Amino acid sequence: MKQFHLDKVLFFIVVILFVAGSVVMYSASTSQNPDSAHYLKRHLLNGSIAIILGMLFARFPYQYLRPLRYIILLGIYTLLIGVLIYNKMMGITHPARWLYVGGFSFQVADFVRLGMIIFIADYLHRKQHILSDFKETVLPAFVLVGTVVALIAIQPDLSSSLMIMMMSLVLFYLGNIQLSHISAFLSLGSISAMLYAWSKPYMWKRIMTFMSDNVDMANEGFQVHHSLMGLAHGGITGVGLGNSYVKDLFLPEPHTDFVFSILGEEFGFIGSFFFLLLFLLLFLRGLRIARNSTDFFSMLLAIGISFSLFSFAMVNIGVVTGFLPTTGLPLPLISYGGSNLLATAVMLGILFNISSNNESGKLLSSERMLNLEF
Repeated sequence: MKQFHLDKVLFFIVVILFVAGSVVMYSASTSQNPDSAHYLKRHLLNGSIAIILGMLFARFPYQYLRPLRYIILLGIYTLLIGVLIYNKMMGITHPARWLYVGGFSFQVADFVRLGMIIFIADYLHRKQHILSDFKETVLPAFVLVGTVVALIAIQPDLSSSLMIMMMSLVLFYLGNIQLSHISAFLSLGSISAMLYAWSKPYMWKRIMTFMSDNVDMANEGFQVHHSLMGLAHGGITGVGLGNSYVKDLFLPEPHTDFVFSILGEEFGFIGSFFFLLLFLLLFLRGLRIARNSTDFFSMLLAIGISFSLFSFAMVNIGVVTGFLPTTGLPLPLISYGGSNLLATAVMLGILFNISSNNESGKLLSSERMLNLEF
């Protein structure tokens, strides 16, 4: 292994997001269990495992992921088909998004997202010289993404499937696939998503609720309405840590998807803006790492990871602030949820790895230049 070079800027951004996010998550969860620290303890346990995973992937050469591409692809389909079969066999009627192993459960879409970033980045890197051949190169990539998106949508988890589709399209565009082909795939995917949402009454109701000016605040618009009330109550400076009123009386499970509402109420516009700035800095740092990458694969990998984390954050905040229809997407590093935290840690570990490799490449180039001079 090469000497590891820690990206200090990225490190401090991640540490601040996780530590401050854990405080917010704890405040949001105190009334959700007789033990006020119940969710904090589980969050810190998940965080400890996540840190170990992040450190392992930060040191494990990310180039070794490329030869594992077909194992990763097999793992993606095994998880997606396995979770549907498992829930059918167990007679579980709620959405088939989680696999249960012993006393643990995890949401498969979180790890499928990571696998797709790795596989697509490698695929586009290998196929650069024949991307003009639509039938042999571009079409198989579209079919792969289409089947994965469909398998996630029928869990049902339309929001995660759409996020993976958008992430894939960004990588396709940066991977030099023709814009006309991408546009055709996007149009087909959008129409399919709308038809699928129309076939599911609760999904269609969410969309109609978002588009309607006359929303029943006691039913469909309950969460978003009280989320906005909490944000408004926070004002500029907030009501102070632990003093939120919507977490106790109005928002169900405020420590998960709507944790940003509690953040905004307790820390106000200033605190909310600070967290938004941190996510933006994380995204920009990821783009800088991608720009300095030593090869096309690592560039696409870094962009895929950065875009995935940033887009999840923006969509979550968009839902909480009423700009987007209600989804079940978490806020990375802040929302309570073990599988998302672990997947995020692996992504960040790979991003640290790419950054370290970039620095090693710079040092090696500098040494070569010195040798040439002497």
